[in-house]
Amino acid sequence: MASVAVVVLDTLRYDSFTEEFDWLDGKRFSRAYSTSHWTVPAHASLFTGEYASNVGVHGRSPTLDCEKQTLAEAFQQAGYRTRAFNANTQLTQYEGWDRGFDEFVGKANLGRTDDAIFDWGRHIDETSPGLRRHFAGLARCFSPHVDTVRSLQYGYELFQNEAYRGGAEAVAKRVAATDFGDEVFLFVNLMDAHTPYYPPPGSDDSATVVVADAFSEAAVDGDRLRAAYRQSVGRLSELYQDIHAALCDSFDYVITLSDHGELLGEHGLWNHSVSLHPELVQIPLVINGPDIEPGRCHEPVSILDVHQTIGDLAGIDVDSAGRNLLDDILPTEYLVESHGLLPFHEAQFEREDVSRECFERWQQPLYGFLTRDGAYCYESEPGEFCCLGETALMEPQNRLAELTAQLEEPTDDDRHEVSEDLRSQLKQLGYA
Repeated sequence: MASVAVVVLDTLRYDSFTEEFDWLDGKRFSRAYSTSHWTVPAHASLFTGEYASNVGVHGRSPTLDCEKQTLAEAFQQAGYRTRAFNANTQLTQYEGWDRGFDEFVGKANLGRTDDAIFDWGRHIDETSPGLRRHFAGLARCFSPHVDTVRSLQYGYELFQNEAYRGGAEAVAKRVAATDFGDEVFLFVNLMDAHTPYYPPPGSDDSATVVVADAFSEAAVDGDRLRAAYRQSVGRLSELYQDIHAALCDSFDYVITLSDHGELLGEHGLWNHSVSLHPELVQIPLVINGPDIEPGRCHEPVSILDVHQTIGDLAGIDVDSAGRNLLDDILPTEYLVESHGLLPFHEAQFEREDVSRECFERWQQPLYGFLTRDGAYCYESEPGEFCCLGETALMEPQNRLAELTAQLEEPTDDDRHEVSEDLRSQLKQLGYA
């Protein structure tokens, strides 16, 4: 039974990966695609091997409460210890994403390497955002059985050190302090490339961009945003070298990928909350293992295939719409999907004084697909269709309609309440 670690470098563009991660050896896939443009549906595909629509996951229903067995549940059933080190607050605060994990460590506790450090994560869960949360936490750092100095230091890193918030620095400490043992499945999500962009200390200041900025009249400092993103990715690459080396020492296989990319002014858009442009859905993907021959695969593949590959590497039966990436890659079709803006984007558009008509226009679903002959055909925006690459299909729009007809349609009654704490987190990430 092989141990497997899967690391999602959230929001990492493929072109940025090729520039900053040339040190990462292994089997590289130059044409890997996600099934969507943002975290929740992309992770639904990674965890279940299905398109997000088909397991009922979308912006109005971001919980993972489908009947389909998740990857972690399959490993757990096979006798593995399942662990998650997750810096993405969406996967922590929406229900169901911890299914099958024996241990699911959220962002606030990633750097908490032993019980002597105050449990800031539980404290955040039990209190409301604001200064009272911070003062109450400081007071509890002086409780018995708590290492006061280390607890205060960790609290400072958590709340004051911007560069610490992406997760990689904390995960590096946790991985170094963890004896994983045998027969382990590990999932990691690092947010260091996600907005707000936190460049290394001593370089440029942090920068934030939200989707509504692309449609407002306010000027966007594109050069500053692109520089901040590039520096953040560079820092992530440096931190991930140590994390990856440690994981390779503890696990038989390490799979590195992203869930989606980022728009940095291309097509007049920013962030990753709308559209299916290739800058958003083409993702890095590398597999490392002692019996994995390094090299490059240029055939189109999907994040769906990662699900099946993980199961096969561990010798675990999983039900997947994808294929094993280590087998011969035969031409096939893959879908990508967007269900439009998220419900809590409405307040953001109002805040940026963007018209209601613009919000409603981008609220429409968009779809795209990879053809068997390697083209990417997609709805670039409502009412617009684009094909990148050559395809023998005479009417690719008709083929796209046939493929999307096989997906389950989200319904308007699948809405979920958003807590005050989650709304605060989403606002920080540029969603709300």
